[in-house]
Amino acid sequence: MPVALGEELELSIQSKDIDETLVESSRGAALGVLKDGSLLLGGGNGGNLLYHYQDSKLFLIGEISNQSERIRDSRFGPTDIAVLKQGSKSLDLLISYPQLSKVRKCVRLVAYRYNADLEKKTVVKRESWFKGKPCVPIGAVQHAAGRIEIIDSESAYLTTGDLGFRRINQVPARGYLGGVFKITKREITQISTGHRNPQGILTIGKNLYVSEHGPRGGDELNLIEANKDYGWPFVTYGKPYTSGDYVIPSKTGTHVGYQEPLYQWSPSVAPTELVQLPKNSIWGDLSTQIVMGTLAAKSLIFIKLQSPNIVGQVRSYSVNERIRDLDLLPTGEMVATTDGGKLLFITPTR
Repeated sequence: MPVALGEELELSIQSKDIDETLVESSRGAALGVLKDGSLLLGGGNGGNLLYHYQDSKLFLIGEISNQSERIRDSRFGPTDIAVLKQGSKSLDLLISYPQLSKVRKCVRLVAYRYNADLEKKTVVKRESWFKGKPCVPIGAVQHAAGRIEIIDSESAYLTTGDLGFRRINQVPARGYLGGVFKITKREITQISTGHRNPQGILTIGKNLYVSEHGPRGGDELNLIEANKDYGWPFVTYGKPYTSGDYVIPSKTGTHVGYQEPLYQWSPSVAPTELVQLPKNSIWGDLSTQIVMGTLAAKSLIFIKLQSPNIVGQVRSYSVNERIRDLDLLPTGEMVATTDGGKLLFITPTR
């Protein structure tokens, strides 16, 4: 279906239904892209399965986690899939998901390295790269974030949300909640704090960007700087929910005293993943722009940076689908998973 993109360009969106078993409770699949343009998809009715999608066919690879690590809740599905190394048939992957601790009856975000074999259809969990703290009561499993941006084959950036933790406004109690981290198999380094639910992450050169959900508006695009506090839950451009919500922001309509977002959306668009359109590509004049998926707005948002810390033109284009994950194919084409169980393949139409 063509979607108008101003006078100079249109989007062509090819929609493909995925096997319905891949979508759990209307939550779209986590997404990874391989060198040949085939896809890794994570989710499924069991919420813990890894699939390979190639030539419009879906192949089950195996289980990402045990059923004992989750409850029957779509929020326990994988939050991101990233490729560390890729051979002809073997893959080194980094996968994040909320993990249930039955002993303590709590949940935390984790990230593990896996080996997957596309020929033998196997996936094996190898080692832990990240275990969130504190472990949060199960009733509050929301805002997991868990987006991954690969730095190299031995390191990555990871976002964490506040998991709906009722004591998130007590700084000594928040631990790893609401942060951006650099992780390896040996070390966890926190870069920033004060994030509510950062569901998008992107590096452009040496600059690191995240998109995150605010409460009832105040959704943000942030340029991440080391040791900066981005304000949650003390300040937000959004509005509080009811008095019974897990935390009430101290001040609304302001970021005074904390790091300002590059851009904020009110009312809410519910941002998800970020990608940068390739330079000198099929995207023409839109090349190098940032594209952000959204849930509530059911749109793709194109963001032009005037400089690394100044946002220029921002345009939103409806796709009539809740975008759960977004990535780029080797051709420069965008691919998205939706909460409606679809894959969207997105190109410009000239």
